[in-house]
Amino acid sequence: MNLFLVEDERWALAELKSLFKRYEPQHRVLAFENGEDALEAAKSIVPHLVLTDITMPGMDGVELLAELGRCHPDAKGIILSVHDDFAYAQRGMQTGVTDYLLKPVRKETLYRVVDRMLARIEEESRSRSDRAEWSLLQRLLSADAQERGEPAAAEQPQMFMALLLLENWASPLTWKDAGLKASDILAHFGSGLNGESDSHCVTIDGRRRMLLLPADDEASTKSIKIRLQSLFQYVESRGILLHVSFGMKKERESLNRSFVRLGKQLEEHLRIGVPTWAAPDTKPAVPDIGEIWVKVRALQAQIKAGDIARGRDTVSRIVKGLQCKGVTQKQLTQFASDLFYSLKFNLQSESVARLPEDMSLLNEAIDYEPITEWLAAAVFVIAGKCESKEQKPKGLVPVMMNWIHANYQGDLSLQQFASEHHVSLGHLSRLFKSQTGYTFSDYLIGYRIGKAKELLADGTSRPSEVGELVGYEDAKHFSYLFKRITGETPTAYTKRRMSE
Repeated sequence: MNLFLVEDERWALAELKSLFKRYEPQHRVLAFENGEDALEAAKSIVPHLVLTDITMPGMDGVELLAELGRCHPDAKGIILSVHDDFAYAQRGMQTGVTDYLLKPVRKETLYRVVDRMLARIEEESRSRSDRAEWSLLQRLLSADAQERGEPAAAEQPQMFMALLLLENWASPLTWKDAGLKASDILAHFGSGLNGESDSHCVTIDGRRRMLLLPADDEASTKSIKIRLQSLFQYVESRGILLHVSFGMKKERESLNRSFVRLGKQLEEHLRIGVPTWAAPDTKPAVPDIGEIWVKVRALQAQIKAGDIARGRDTVSRIVKGLQCKGVTQKQLTQFASDLFYSLKFNLQSESVARLPEDMSLLNEAIDYEPITEWLAAAVFVIAGKCESKEQKPKGLVPVMMNWIHANYQGDLSLQQFASEHHVSLGHLSRLFKSQTGYTFSDYLIGYRIGKAKELLADGTSRPSEVGELVGYEDAKHFSYLFKRITGETPTAYTKRRMSE
């Protein structure tokens, strides 16, 4: 806050400056020898609290506070008076913005009154800020807010807007988890240096915030871009994945339309696992993925041959290829859709029609590891529906894998599956090992432990509960298997992930 000290006696003003060092540097203290100088300074610096002597040559303290109240109605004042001026000071207090102190003032009394006034100013400022943010949030989210005539709180004719997104549209990480307050973000733009600011950081939800910054000319716009880049780099240096989409609010464009436009701009540029800087009037590159489609044709041949182990490896290489090409999330979603329909056409599978609804994972992933598993599982669903007459036994392996994925929490056995599908237990065991590279038991354990890691990572389940949730009633046996696979106990794994 900006604290004005106004006193015509130099020794008294020097004493006040010394006493008010207690409030620096959290607050900015400015000293003036007369009311005229204080009033002139208030044209460029917003006063929050004014401590003024009542009797001064020229403009007295009551007149000063009255003048300041006209241009800065939220400013608070404290009058210093002697007993002879008390009645006059009381008339000044009728404005509702002043308190008073009788000279000589004891240090403890001064601090008590100033602390009380600062707390009051902060509370009122917070309340105004909350109201302004609520109003802006409604205008950002409501398409018909402008038509209803709602007030354009803090809306400027020339406004720079920036949409900030943490990790991804459905990421569990929130601004609170990241330790980034709205005030911390605004601090990168010098908000509040000279008083109340027209800059706002509106929280849309746990992952999204919108910056609204006044930009009157090209120079201020350039300065904001530089500071936004600094914020972008600062967040990245903390190991937090941030996506930014920015631009100027167009003339006659509502806040809602600007918000929607920046959201679409971000969707065009957003990439998984890397920060995104989505500037206006730019288009993401369209990578050449012809070589990846060669791998897709190899995948189709492997599925037809029932070679699931090589198929999994090919899926992994397909995903790594897409990652290396730097495809956007939107391009990745289109590729997955094209892949599924290509497999459906070439393998005559009827299961693909329901796959695109599962693509919501691409809105949640923050790296490529779960995408590889998701894509492999989707391919296995397709492969499980492709039962060639000549290769029907081989086609049972992907069916069995889908069966494991759907029922891993229960009591599963290879003998049970072989019996239900009228196939030799030994033959099925050999087929599974040859196609997947794993024994049935090892594959089931690996899949269950993978699911356990997911449950532990999102923090919704305690380590003591997770074993039962993935099919292990004996907690000690689960802990033993978990450590054998991951190298650490479930509790140690949970603590490490939370610390990360």
